[in-house]
Amino acid sequence: MKPDQDLFGKTAFVTGGSGGLGKAISNALASRGAHVTIFSRRLGPLEVAKNEIVTNCADASRQEINAVPVDLADAGAVSEAFKSQTRIADFLYCSAGGNHAENGFFVDLKASQLDSCMKNNYYSTAYAAKAMLEIWVENDRKSSSTDTQKEPKGHTTRKLVFINSAAAFLGIPGSVAYTPAKSAVRALADTLRFEFLRHNSAMTTYTIHIAFPADFVSPGFRLEQDTKPHLTKRIQGTNLASFAELEKKFPSSEKVALGVIAKVDQGNFIICEDSLAASCLFTNMTGLSPKRGLGIVDSVMGVVVGWLVTPVLRRRWERMCREDGERM
Repeated sequence: MKPDQDLFGKTAFVTGGSGGLGKAISNALASRGAHVTIFSRRLGPLEVAKNEIVTNCADASRQEINAVPVDLADAGAVSEAFKSQTRIADFLYCSAGGNHAENGFFVDLKASQLDSCMKNNYYSTAYAAKAMLEIWVENDRKSSSTDTQKEPKGHTTRKLVFINSAAAFLGIPGSVAYTPAKSAVRALADTLRFEFLRHNSAMTTYTIHIAFPADFVSPGFRLEQDTKPHLTKRIQGTNLASFAELEKKFPSSEKVALGVIAKVDQGNFIICEDSLAASCLFTNMTGLSPKRGLGIVDSVMGVVVGWLVTPVLRRRWERMCREDGERM
């Protein structure tokens, strides 16, 4: 293991760590020596995931792997769960979310589905981030008051990573509950990137990162395929005959996880390299998000996508929607 990949002594909290991309991220961090605590609602899948993560540890005798059941849409429960841990996380990966139970067109969805999708995707992320930031800031204050009387401690870097979705870049018909929730997560990350600067000090550096993976193979993806309208599948290119074909077309959770972590290591704020489509879509709606690298490629691609790609894509989707309406 390269020195810059060594995470021994570091602690990672991963929400949604019982399956899919969250579990893949947990396995990858454990393989580099990190202590890992996963959080999710159901104890059964958590225990199964914990056992798998233990087998992937770089040195299980030196690492601590924990599984904590908690309703991530309950702010008080999340705060208590984080505070009850014996270790303070160096990294928080917010990976909880999904929408297999809320797929469908706006007119067909129940108000309760709009509510649950926002809870599962936005509030579960916001509550975890808030609970973690409160712990970090309080710890910094205590360390600061202690260090005035003792030898100063080493510099600390705290990383907050949002696992979002390429759905935040565009409104997909049939995914109308999910897209607003993911757009809200992006807005939260953009805002926190500025607010985090208030907390940086000589002792501590706060960094924030947000990943926008497109479709990838996971248990959640399989469930979503069962509830997506045909129109949504056509637009996404997931209207294939079998799941085996989808597995060949789209990347695995493990591949996406390694890509996300690599970009976090590099300090990237925006992460969407797993999909060329997602990467191009970002360039046309950067807003106040920092562009990647020197910004040259994103700037050029933003013009190309805005003038040439988006108009064609928009007209194609409009045609698909009209055709779908004719079949009603």
